[in-house]
Amino acid sequence: MTKKSFLTRRKFVSHAAFLGAAGTLGVGNITELFASGSYTRGRSTDPESSMLSTLAPKDTFWIIPHTHWEGAVFKTREQYLDMGLPNILTALKLLNDYPDYRFTLDQVCYVKPFLERYPEEAAAFYQFVNEGRLQIVGGIDSMFDANIPSGESMVRQFLYGKSYFRDKLGVDVTIGWALDTFGHNAQMPQILKKAGFNSYWFQRGAPDSKVPSEWLWEGIDGTRISAIYLAQSYCNFAGSPDKIDEFITFCKKRFESLSHLYKGNDRIGMAECDVSEPLESLPVMVGKFEKLSDKPFNLRLAVPTDFEATMEKRTDRPVISGDLNPIFQGAYSSRIELKQKLRNVERLLTTAEKLGAIGNWLGRPTAEEKVWDAWEPSLFNQAHDLMAGVMTDQVYEDTILTYDFSARTGKELVDDRLDYLASQVDTSGEGIPVVVFNPLGWKRDDVVETMVGFKKGGIVDIQVADQANKIIPVEIVEAERFRDGGIKNAKIVFIARGVPAMGEAVYRVIPLTSASQMNASQEISEGVMENEYYRIKLELSTGAITSIGLKSNKWEVLYKAGNVVVHQYDGGDLWELYGNLRAGQVVNDRKQPVPQENVDQFSTEYRGERGKVHQGPVYSEYKLAPHRFCADGALSTTIRIYKGLRRIDIKTRIENNEKFVRYQVMFPTTIKEGKIVHEIPFGSIERPNGIEFPAQNWADYSDGSRGLAVLNRGLPGNLTSDSTMMVSLMRSARIASYGYGGGYERGMSSDTGLMMGADLEFDYALVPHEGDWRKAEVYRHGLEYNNPLLCRKSGIHEGKLPKVWGMLEVSKPNVVITAMKPGKEGTTIVRLYEASGEATPGVTLKSMAKIVSANEANLVEDTGIKMKVTGDTIQFDLKPFEIKTFKLRFKA
Repeated sequence: MTKKSFLTRRKFVSHAAFLGAAGTLGVGNITELFASGSYTRGRSTDPESSMLSTLAPKDTFWIIPHTHWEGAVFKTREQYLDMGLPNILTALKLLNDYPDYRFTLDQVCYVKPFLERYPEEAAAFYQFVNEGRLQIVGGIDSMFDANIPSGESMVRQFLYGKSYFRDKLGVDVTIGWALDTFGHNAQMPQILKKAGFNSYWFQRGAPDSKVPSEWLWEGIDGTRISAIYLAQSYCNFAGSPDKIDEFITFCKKRFESLSHLYKGNDRIGMAECDVSEPLESLPVMVGKFEKLSDKPFNLRLAVPTDFEATMEKRTDRPVISGDLNPIFQGAYSSRIELKQKLRNVERLLTTAEKLGAIGNWLGRPTAEEKVWDAWEPSLFNQAHDLMAGVMTDQVYEDTILTYDFSARTGKELVDDRLDYLASQVDTSGEGIPVVVFNPLGWKRDDVVETMVGFKKGGIVDIQVADQANKIIPVEIVEAERFRDGGIKNAKIVFIARGVPAMGEAVYRVIPLTSASQMNASQEISEGVMENEYYRIKLELSTGAITSIGLKSNKWEVLYKAGNVVVHQYDGGDLWELYGNLRAGQVVNDRKQPVPQENVDQFSTEYRGERGKVHQGPVYSEYKLAPHRFCADGALSTTIRIYKGLRRIDIKTRIENNEKFVRYQVMFPTTIKEGKIVHEIPFGSIERPNGIEFPAQNWADYSDGSRGLAVLNRGLPGNLTSDSTMMVSLMRSARIASYGYGGGYERGMSSDTGLMMGADLEFDYALVPHEGDWRKAEVYRHGLEYNNPLLCRKSGIHEGKLPKVWGMLEVSKPNVVITAMKPGKEGTTIVRLYEASGEATPGVTLKSMAKIVSANEANLVEDTGIKMKVTGDTIQFDLKPFEIKTFKLRFKA
């Protein structure tokens, strides 16, 4: 049977009809209603929602009906849609039946499926949005985690979400909506403002229990945004009674409980909760309450802008600056593979965009729809619950599959676009051409790894030549050989030096019929590795690093063994360390001491077969084979340093067979009373001793003259306690104590979170350095570690591009390019930020392509002020931690 809109079954009550029949509202209310102005598309200046009788009490309790959309956590994405889409139908019915009713919706992942599955209700939906009675907030695909995803992922959330609501509904969303997000990074005020938001609503992350509900949040760059902190949750008016006497008592109690949190005359009541159906009794009860001759306050059904209109008039809101973290520290390492998969997907998709922008300039238009097809599942998976890993087993399995889809699609895009780039490069010369691509915004030296094969026998060695025909060291990591001993195929490693920013350099692999002395290597039984920068001593049977000497200043980095994995009994659930889920409104300032050997189990207590150290022309490497660790687990580790690189790369593998435990890796430093600095999206922040926080790609601990940076790939849980740097690797936990509701039902399992039988690899690296994190440019090291050089073998041919070529170059080392992507109408979007927290005037961005025009833009790529272009260069100033986005048009 064909569905019909309820608007065809029920007479729509227009605003005019409502006003004509509104005698019961009172003369004062009607007078205010007519005087208050007109509607604005997508943003409520609705007179019905803002009317205040001159005879009414001065206090107003603004009731905001909504439903918090979970996306997926206890049920799958599809199951939640089956459960939750009918709730929107109920909201539309109430909007139709009661002209003073209001409703708020936020995420594209909820709204888009509704409009696709109920096209017969689209006209009503659009009508209510247009009137401002159905307000769209959030402007995102999913209510994302604000700490673990990269800044570029957050930008994609807004670009995807705001674009959908603009295109489909004609709404420019200006209200940030992070009701349930588990903490908020200190760069969010700038991110939000530059994405076109005026306010930010949330219930978690207050610095302490005494802060009011309304304040101005100041970010690390000085940007301020209106913060609405829902101290009593986003459900504080849920489940209101349907009998007037009980309803009056309910309202009074709720109102009074909020009085100490609000300085003005207004309070907020959030009506309903997680995937909950709007109460049909609510507008009836509100109407009866408003008729009371002795009502203690006004009661208004509202949308968020109604409350904001009153709040913005006040000048007494305090300013609160900095981090709104940590919340739910266990989530930083619960189901850790989700964090690792995210970082890999982010790398692939941002790299595909960069290659797409280069391809566009070279004359190959790219269809970015496929990039967005890969982004959307990842954006959905960045929802706060999914990113935290606090889901049931079936949702976890879905999340893994969708990450794998995004990664597979991203890799296909990168491979295709890298193939095209290689086809445009001059690869003439002897040997097998290898086109090396640098996806970052500065010239760099780094590792290249590739496979080569030969059909001809008798190949006993390999050499690599750079663009100047200089032979450089190469190592054969592994090889398959013909019967005559000749190389059939081989994995090789070499160091590419000076690869241009966002560009390429051609190297050539040349087969040899005799061994090259340059490539000679050896295995030694002494536990020592070194390069130009470090001398490292190892305990060969445990994988512990007993000494790191920084050669430049003869500094010993460690005061006792590092790279020690510690195993602790945890007992927490998926949210919390060492305990079960708590409210999570206020940041957690509980200190975590350094693990103790007589209490916890250390990897140095379990010895395996002594490993050996490989010394070669490109790298030195130590490998410890898998061996027993703790009860029934296993541990192995690989440590590698390269000639000419300042990074110490470590890969540790853990097999877990125990419940309710956690694993951290420790590096006890000789630094006393240093500063702890963590990377956050588009910036960094100093953090206190002994508390675990989410970090992006790096954490640094230094005293100003020397320091140690620990880099990671998808391992956000970082802390430094009493000079010991620690990274959380994984934990074994499950949902332990959670009330039934919001889709959570009896019998649902989360046992995959216990990680029984899990065998996972963890990648992290060390950068000991002189000076502080700024002098050491740790932000560059973190991005280099997470964005390896790419390469593509090619045929021998001429090309448009020379053997060494870069698309863009920025003049200052503290300015980091985070995005280069195709924009609309043939433009190219370039985004960068100041990474050291220092004002930087006179920055130049130079392009190898002639710039026809340049404009500043915001994060959602709206065109801003026109910039002066000098040939191939634009110039600008940056404030500390400032983000800038440019919209460039290149000459083809």
